[in-house]
Amino acid sequence: MKSNLFKKGLKNIFLSLLLMFVGPTLLFQSFKNQNHPWFEGVLIISLILCLLSIFIGFKGLKNIMSSIFKKEDSNVVK
Repeated sequence: MKSNLFKKGLKNIFLSLLLMFVGPTLLFQSFKNQNHPWFEGVLIISLILCLLSIFIGFKGLKNIMSSIFKKEDSNVVK
């Protein structure tokens, strides 16, 4: 198991969890204040954060799975 790739995956998962709370909270706040002049800006930022959370979560899971199941490259002849 590659520990540095595993740690990187865990960091990505924790960042994704943080964004999973911040993104929908901002989205809810933007829909509550539809008459505010910054409605569109907050809405766009919150949607970007939600999509970024999904992307970073999949990237973290990929790193964790690669660190656990990928064979070592030292035996491969190039």
